[in-house]
Amino acid sequence: MPYKTLVILSVCTHIVNGITSADIIASHNYPVEIHTVVTRDGYLLNAFRIPNSIYCKHSGPKPAVLFQHGMTASSDVFLVNGPRDALAFMLADACFDVWLSNSRGTRYSRRHVSLDPSDENFWRFSWHEIGTEDVAAFIDYILATTNQSAVHYVGHSQGSTTLVVLLSMRPEYNQLVKTAILLGPPVFMGHTHTLGQIFLRTLIMSMPDCEFMFHNRILNKILRKICGLFVVRVYCSTFFMIVNGKFSDHLNTSAIPLIAATLPAGVSSRQPKHFIQLTDSGRFRPFDFGILRNLINYRSLTPPDYPLHNVRPLTPVHIFYSDDDLSAAKEDVENFAASLPEAVMHRISTPSWHHMDFVHSMTVANVINKPVIEIFKRFEQPIDCEEVYNK
Repeated sequence: MPYKTLVILSVCTHIVNGITSADIIASHNYPVEIHTVVTRDGYLLNAFRIPNSIYCKHSGPKPAVLFQHGMTASSDVFLVNGPRDALAFMLADACFDVWLSNSRGTRYSRRHVSLDPSDENFWRFSWHEIGTEDVAAFIDYILATTNQSAVHYVGHSQGSTTLVVLLSMRPEYNQLVKTAILLGPPVFMGHTHTLGQIFLRTLIMSMPDCEFMFHNRILNKILRKICGLFVVRVYCSTFFMIVNGKFSDHLNTSAIPLIAATLPAGVSSRQPKHFIQLTDSGRFRPFDFGILRNLINYRSLTPPDYPLHNVRPLTPVHIFYSDDDLSAAKEDVENFAASLPEAVMHRISTPSWHHMDFVHSMTVANVINKPVIEIFKRFEQPIDCEEVYNK
């Protein structure tokens, strides 16, 4: 059963890393709250809440939606497209209570009850712990705060992986998830190559547990200014797509200054190591520590597979995927779906639909967001939510 989570209502003043999710939300005239959750293992995590919208005419309780970002990203990734195209804003307009989480190690979640980010022990986690601890803590906190019985869930990239880990390893949380939307989920990764370049792979695998791809407030502020210039934006666009594995024709280039200001958000080096292990093994399983520690932790030479048969939220998992996603290859996603008790597949047939297009495409409102909102509304009917797509 969910454990009791220590909760702290946070204030903006302790976030000093430049433009924040709260700034982005408030700049579009939406109300915003900042909350802090403490996990069982002592990490202090920030979440941003959009509790309402002027376009929502429903005065009663609103269904809660938890967003979980991908590796190197933060809650910012769900906001930079702006109120007409970002799913978080569209859901608030459609009368949902929006919660944007931030995993341990990101720029919003760099605190611990006893450890400091300068301590190597702070960074001894992968997305396994983000799933079993962080996502669980956010769900518990949201349900305690809203007095609801379950949440809707939206995960992009690693944010999909972490929910699958949670529901596999702590199956009691299945009853607390109404619907699960997985956007480009990297689970099985035998056909995935974005982390396979020899230099990058060698660098990552040789690193100790430490902060990797950290957020630099000054550098990101400079990049935001430079990429805001029209003449430079094409170069920033090209760089962004090269870094993310593939050039996309669908990128919303107007969002590039904010993307440059907010990415990367910081990760532990163990997170990409864990994904590389999945590409090597072709299996979906916990972190491989080597034979000796595996025997201690798992009582086997290799990590056991995650028990995907446990993944049974209140409705079948919805998987959105594309033919050209290098970070979540079609063959791997289909293998993942076949391993679940139930799954509803949403194949994006648009040519060259890239991994980041699930959140940053110019057409994401129609291709992804409106279908997701309809899935949530079908579950919640007969809640009277006003149609606001054409505001």
